[in-house]
Amino acid sequence: MRTLQDGIYYDCSDCTCPFLAMVFLQPRPSATASQVGKALGELWSMYQDLKAGKVRDLPGHQLPKPAQLDVLLGYGTDAFELNGASRPLPEALAEHRFPRPKRLADTPILANAGLAYASDVTDNVADAAIVVHLTGGTQLAVYRAVVETWKLLFDLDTPRAPVPLRMTGFLSGHQRDDHRSWIDFHDGVNNLRREERAAAITIKPRSDAGWTAGGTYMAMVRIAIDLAAWRRLKPDEQEQLVGRDKLTGAPLVPGPGGLPQVAPGFVTKGGADVLDPANVAFREQRFPQPIPYSHIDRATNHRRQYPEFTTSARIFRQSYEFLERLDVPPFFRTGLNFISFQDTPERLHTILSRDGWLGGSNFGGEPGKVPAGHWLLSVRAAGMFLVPPVEAGPFPGSSIFGRSTDRASVREATTGRPG
Repeated sequence: MRTLQDGIYYDCSDCTCPFLAMVFLQPRPSATASQVGKALGELWSMYQDLKAGKVRDLPGHQLPKPAQLDVLLGYGTDAFELNGASRPLPEALAEHRFPRPKRLADTPILANAGLAYASDVTDNVADAAIVVHLTGGTQLAVYRAVVETWKLLFDLDTPRAPVPLRMTGFLSGHQRDDHRSWIDFHDGVNNLRREERAAAITIKPRSDAGWTAGGTYMAMVRIAIDLAAWRRLKPDEQEQLVGRDKLTGAPLVPGPGGLPQVAPGFVTKGGADVLDPANVAFREQRFPQPIPYSHIDRATNHRRQYPEFTTSARIFRQSYEFLERLDVPPFFRTGLNFISFQDTPERLHTILSRDGWLGGSNFGGEPGKVPAGHWLLSVRAAGMFLVPPVEAGPFPGSSIFGRSTDRASVREATTGRPG
């Protein structure tokens, strides 16, 4: 039986919904766990209606062509600190969350991490008690869910019974049809193979919190890319930083004299693109040591252990690019919503902060020797969440908030009005 929530596309090769929205929710200061749980139950019921093509304000009217919509609930540390919470904070989340520095701007997201918050970031929207991870087949599908979230909470908020949850922000993204990022290189090529994913993603029964077994931990880091710094690098410098040939995506390894060359035995078939279906056998090979200090050398370390071992630091990536409007030139900001799933946050912390991985490095290259590319990336938001397994309650994670309630009692408890 599938225990992982919908929206984690680990069991198929090319079925990811291409549009993303992440809604962040925070309890009001006086809210109890029971009150928050009842409001979440109402939201969850609304999301199920949307998936079926039904909108609350249009009873009896079916959406003409409802696109696929997958909804996932995740919980940050604040969710477990509510008055009356029925579950203790899992040790893995307590020990490996992103810290809350007093000053975000220019502060690394972890000790010894080369990724730091941007100089103008003063609020971390992803540091929330609850995240609603929405993926859909169209941009409208996820945007509609964002707006309907706000509408429901607005309608439930009355002077007599203030709604216990408030929406503190949302972030959006998309996936490119050419599987490249804004720096024009292939993205996600080094992701876990399909048959390896469940072992690295799924929380094991030996976890300190047995009720979380079958679930996962989700990390999200919204990373802005300094395209001007990137374009100041020559194409060969870019390739050495990434560790791949720019056009084909073929991995690069040290050649004669230490100069980079395409990995021996890598032969593209059926086209020049590494992501062409005909090249899957070559893409998933374990190649020799990549170019030292390149991004794929630091971020993947394929020479390490099997995925089921935490020390392998293997994670399943499911990321989405973003484009934001700015009021100053170049009038936009590009970046990546880096989203990963793992059975413990320790895996990602190892990648981001340990020497030999990305520790001390912003993207790739030997620290101090590639100044133009060293500070290519900056962080706009970062969050770590427990994604509980699918359970028998009214919504995933309902046991955190106390006893289950039906939809009528949820409405009465959150509004003071009978259902």
